[in-house]
Amino acid sequence: MQLQLQPIRPDDLSVAQGVLLGLFRALQRLSVVAGTVSTAADKSPGHALLLNNHAVVLKGFEVVVQFLVSSTQTSIRVRDSFALQGFASDAVTFEAWLSSSDVCNAGTILSYALDSNSTNAQQRTADFNHFAIFDAHRMIACHAFTYFTLWPDPNKISCYSKYGNHPVTSILERDGSWHHIAVTWTAANHGTTKIYQDGLLMAQVETGATEPLQPGGALMLGADQDCYAGCTDSTQAYHGLMDEVRIWSVERTQEQILDNMRMRDGVADQSGLVAYWTFDDPNMLEGTSGVWQARDSSKNGHHLPLVTPPQQDMVTIHQGRQTYDTGMLSFSNNYALNEAVGGMPEKDLTVEMWARTPAYKRTAAGLQPSELLSYATHTTGAVPFSRGITDHVFVDDAILIEKYYVTDAKVGDGNTPLSTIGVSINANPRSNKGKLHHWINFDVDWKDNEWHHLAVTWRFETGKTELLFDGVANVPTWRGSAGRWQSKPATEGGVDPNMAAGTLRLPNGSLVLGQNQECYGGCFNPQSSLRGDLADVRIWSKALTQDAIRANRFKASLEDTDGLVARYVFTADNIQEGSTDANGLRKKVVLDSSPSTMKKPLYLWSDMPRFEVSTAPLADKQGQPLQLPDSPWLDHALFLSDQQVLLATNFQNFPSTAVTVEFWMWSVDNCNQGVPFSYATGPYGDGDNSFLIYGYNNWMIDVMEENGGYSDRDSGTGSADGQWHHVAVTWASQDGHTHLYLDGRKAWSTVRGKGKRIPSGGTLVIGREQDCPGGCFDSREGAAGQTQRTYQLEYGAQDFIGVMDEIRIWSTVRSQSQIQQGIASDVKRTEVNEADVDIGRIKHNDPDLVAYWTFEEGSGYLVKDVTGKGHDLHIQQAPQWRVVGPQQLCGNGLVEGLEHCDDGNTASGDGCSSTCQIEEGFRCSGLQPSTCWPADESDAATAAAQSGVSHDTLKSTFSLDIPQLACWTHVCACRTLWYLLLHAYQSGSLQ
Repeated sequence: MQLQLQPIRPDDLSVAQGVLLGLFRALQRLSVVAGTVSTAADKSPGHALLLNNHAVVLKGFEVVVQFLVSSTQTSIRVRDSFALQGFASDAVTFEAWLSSSDVCNAGTILSYALDSNSTNAQQRTADFNHFAIFDAHRMIACHAFTYFTLWPDPNKISCYSKYGNHPVTSILERDGSWHHIAVTWTAANHGTTKIYQDGLLMAQVETGATEPLQPGGALMLGADQDCYAGCTDSTQAYHGLMDEVRIWSVERTQEQILDNMRMRDGVADQSGLVAYWTFDDPNMLEGTSGVWQARDSSKNGHHLPLVTPPQQDMVTIHQGRQTYDTGMLSFSNNYALNEAVGGMPEKDLTVEMWARTPAYKRTAAGLQPSELLSYATHTTGAVPFSRGITDHVFVDDAILIEKYYVTDAKVGDGNTPLSTIGVSINANPRSNKGKLHHWINFDVDWKDNEWHHLAVTWRFETGKTELLFDGVANVPTWRGSAGRWQSKPATEGGVDPNMAAGTLRLPNGSLVLGQNQECYGGCFNPQSSLRGDLADVRIWSKALTQDAIRANRFKASLEDTDGLVARYVFTADNIQEGSTDANGLRKKVVLDSSPSTMKKPLYLWSDMPRFEVSTAPLADKQGQPLQLPDSPWLDHALFLSDQQVLLATNFQNFPSTAVTVEFWMWSVDNCNQGVPFSYATGPYGDGDNSFLIYGYNNWMIDVMEENGGYSDRDSGTGSADGQWHHVAVTWASQDGHTHLYLDGRKAWSTVRGKGKRIPSGGTLVIGREQDCPGGCFDSREGAAGQTQRTYQLEYGAQDFIGVMDEIRIWSTVRSQSQIQQGIASDVKRTEVNEADVDIGRIKHNDPDLVAYWTFEEGSGYLVKDVTGKGHDLHIQQAPQWRVVGPQQLCGNGLVEGLEHCDDGNTASGDGCSSTCQIEEGFRCSGLQPSTCWPADESDAATAAAQSGVSHDTLKSTFSLDIPQLACWTHVCACRTLWYLLLHAYQSGSLQ
């Protein structure tokens, strides 16, 4: 296994730790990107698409696509062209299975928008709202309405008014239960629209919208379009799972909906089916220019784009009499990213780039932000403005350069928006209540779609921040630093240009072009992504002079490269095809052409919805539930919500002076504070927060009622982004030092409960916040257990909505290396022989281990403490167990879990047995589904001919010395790949 690693400086981490941490986020992506999706159409529900402020859009112009015939996963390419047809109709039916618990966003299920150039604002909005299924909480379906909702609405012009201004139905369930939704519309009968939930008619209204649906629009799942194919609003995004999406050009009857909503077999052959996405392809289809798509099972070729990386081209930049021929990247809600760069500037810096964005349109929505460059890392040393307490903080805006429009009465005319370049240095606006918010704005005249050169410099000693725009120095007009704000027009001298003086950032972190990171290498917001072009991006570890910047901005070859730590020239020879990753996906890589010895290549990709194992209640032809995959290693976890209480009372020997709590978690909830761990020893204000870990959207820690107060409460980073994360918190009474580790990386340090002791005998609750032992939960009305009144919810609902696994409590302060070791230890039995590598596996009888819940039961109402110390967790309501480890379902065509082959059937005698083991006398390929042949080489050619794959291909895939990692969720991917990386590193084979 050859892995190309970016060096990481040993002054931050040991080499081994750096290797693992540098790859950790990439490995998380491997666990959720399509590539190991089950194809068991008639055996299990397969997989669903997780949308979490994502939007997948299919534009309606004629395109030419390339798609893979992937029955053997070989690269057989067929060209086909099609126009998106079939959606233009006098009738339509939309169907999907949905699972969501999101109560704070008006989740849009479907949006179909026309590319409108109308000068009438209301008509333009109606075109963008050509057809929509809006608000998962009070669902309505609308065709060509200017307003979905309007209040007051005396003339009843909104879509909601057609439904009597009363909620029709809600698919939201606190426990994540699935619902089937079917929406029909017909131009007949005054535009009659019907909404069905689980096959039952919930609404039937005459909307008056009788015009046929127009072709050529943009079809979007999971968000509402305020302009053609974009301008989405995060407050109207759908957060949840979506499966079995079908679009018909006919009005389906209730009988047809009932007969087919749980079935898969035969659906694709029914008349009127326009598009059908099951999200169960073994691999996404690779189309033109590296666009990755989910297959349309309707045979109409409407494959759904999921990944569209930035596109490379050449450009001649003209400015005055000067020209510059160079390469460029075009961005549209995608990125160029390296999650583990080293050698970035720690003190002085300069960032240069050429950029082009669309011309400003007064008709466009919002501030039209464009994120240009983002570097995320941590501060080091004492952090100013935090009373000397917080000495280690995640700064997602260690370097952030962005463009947007703003109207400010103090610096503009209050009508014409200003084009603004925002610069943040060593900042995290969510940490320490804004005390680490360092942000300066420069107002520039950038409303055209021409190329412009930007150069930002910052000096460590003074914090002086400068911007040269097309070689001209600009005066800052707005400043926010350390919780103080200034605003003054440039004509009056502007504001203080100094910010974040004396603050250090680590040289190792995550660098991205085209997006703004809210967490390492991710948590992107599509509303602020770059839609434009970048060229010749340069990063220096010194503050260049203005003369040097002006002299070199049109030069491809630089005479003086001292201090140049990264340079990206987007010519074709600087962009290479990356190697195929563990999921069969190829990502292009932009090379770093700087002289730096610590190269920082960027891979090209886009933020995409994630695939998760589906638990949608589908059935076979006989109406029997489809079998859910199970884990051969009993690797389960528990889904938690406010409908569940998981607790242990009278917890004896809870650590009193030193403690480490660690666990794995998964959540997409951005509505609640989210409390995974609450230990209470007394009533409200007197022990209810003896040890509390809360706020998974912005982590916070309380120890013995100490929460840090206003200036030291928030860590500034969260984990509820739809990916699995390992969280660890350590505390020592002696000095009060409290540390938060996310995915093995120190994320925050502070001081809590210095000199105090945590009493024993309290009540531990997992997933709820208790204001008295075992109750007084900070939950919304209708939650399980004793809850507070709404007016008593000081911080709102604090329930954990998501999945938890592998919870451990230690009576010592675990070091960072021990925490990383524990992450590796969470690897279960794999194809790797445990005897080959000593990773220091966690022993259940370790004397420092107070409690350990593995959740391996997979059923029942008790989570056993495997230490044998009796701290079992009681499940008070009906449990929702989840399979989270390596899964297997023999006969589905995927080699999973402990399977050694899977040829798509459960028959023996063909080389792959009924239990998916290779039969004696046979060999099987690494392809999926497996192709097996007699071990006698003379018979291999026959097997190759039958499979349609060359003999050499079969032999090469069989000889690959990489264990099968065909499991899906993070627990497999992260655990197994951590294990393999440790094994490879310690054996010396990691290069």
